Amino acid sequence: MKIYLARNNVQAGPYSLDELNRMLLSGEVALTDLMWHTGMSEWQTVGQMTGGVYAYQPSVQTPPSPTPPTAKPEQRGFGDNVDFVKDKPEQKRVSVAELYGRKPIQDPNASQNDKPKRTESNARPTKERMASVLKDDGTIEYASILSRFSAFAINVGLYILALLPLIMAFMQVVDVNEIARHAQDYQALQAYSQSLVDKVSKTTVMISNLMFLALLGIQLLLIIMRGQSFGKLVMGIRVVDEKTGKLPSFGTLVFMRTLFLIVVYAIGASIMSGLPAMGMLAVNYGMAKGNDKNQGWHDKMTKTLTVKAKPSQLDKTKK
Repeated sequence: MKIYLARNNVQAGPYSLDELNRMLLSGEVALTDLMWHTGMSEWQTVGQMTGGVYAYQPSVQTPPSPTPPTAKPEQRGFGDNVDFVKDKPEQKRVSVAELYGRKPIQDPNASQNDKPKRTESNARPTKERMASVLKDDGTIEYASILSRFSAFAINVGLYILALLPLIMAFMQVVDVNEIARHAQDYQALQAYSQSLVDKVSKTTVMISNLMFLALLGIQLLLIIMRGQSFGKLVMGIRVVDEKTGKLPSFGTLVFMRTLFLIVVYAIGASIMSGLPAMGMLAVNYGMAKGNDKNQGWHDKMTKTLTVKAKPSQLDKTKK
């Protein structure tokens, strides 16, 4: 049985079953590493295949390939790259430290020609294999429509709370009959609304403005640092870049996904009793529901994904 391993987008192998079990016991192979052999439809973590134990016993044993009687067995360690061309000179295998992404300790006695060489062909598993690992490995889990709408509702509720002193003050001075009398006269209604503003205490207006600005500042800080509004933080979801799976750029997060959308929805809410804003929101969630990546037009426009939050998404050292 030929078993291939992968870690940090570096593929190694093949190994025999005995070699794999020895490396599991010695700690060279971690349960979070990826593995594949004949009979598997896609790459899986070692822990999934072993059931969380440090020994692998496949359900179906594959007969070993015959070797010439004079062939000398090749010693391998975790980090061997697959060599498909038998006539090529033997390359120095990649060390465990390199597979973890750390710079290997150089042997002072080694010559310059002994430095390890890596090629694009053996540097990483194929795109098809790694694409299947992303979701199965737990790296990318798309946020549900319910969790996204719940996050939106939480954010709206917080802004209403911030403006609550102002809303309560308006409720005390507003005259419903006066509004009904000017319902068909837009200019008269605007004049009446302005008169209500003059009746509200300036202290109340200042308090509401300060609360609103403080909440907006906290929201922007969370979005910049974590890719999450307060609502998304509560629901455990986050906005990430569609290609990298990491936090999007500052411009995407702040200008396109926040300020631009606020302006668009504010304009939509100010006309036709807010029907355009509600329509845009409905279209966004409708698109997300019919998309395999749960992408609404917000996500499509900014080339982002809304996913379940994972600590690795904040790690800027991993690409």
